[in-house]
Amino acid sequence: MKIGVVSDTHLPNAGKDFPEELIKELKKVDLIIHAGDHCELKFLNKLKSIAEVKTVAGNRDSYQLQKKLKDKLTFEAGGKKISVIHGHQFRGRNILQGLNYSFVDSDIIVFGHTHRPFNERVSDKLFFNPGSPTDKRLEKNYTFGIIEIEEEIKAEIKILKEES
Repeated sequence: MKIGVVSDTHLPNAGKDFPEELIKELKKVDLIIHAGDHCELKFLNKLKSIAEVKTVAGNRDSYQLQKKLKDKLTFEAGGKKISVIHGHQFRGRNILQGLNYSFVDSDIIVFGHTHRPFNERVSDKLFFNPGSPTDKRLEKNYTFGIIEIEEEIKAEIKILKEES
């Protein structure tokens, strides 16, 4: 199973639309995970026109989206338990500790909010933040992620060549 992972797209504030390069890559996946801060429903709907989307609300999402989406989500895909949360619920340096405590039985924990790509295994869990494909803030690159679940979990942060 191939999963495209995005977060913190902040559209239309961070740009007019998703980068074409991102859309092209998302058309190759079985599932899209968005870790919140879409901002407007029409951009979530655009992702849903590409593939199934699992998503949560972020702190910058519209009132309409915050009412529609859950704050956190856990589901199974490819035989692995995946949890998704935006991440604004955790303050300070110990975000991994908070995520680990909140999702004890998860194999993969996807989060956003920081706009900072993160792809690390801690003990038996993968902690994954795709960064942002449209709002890099202080980061050098616009990014998104790909997680492949086969016999093992492979995760990669992808750098977009074009600017948002």
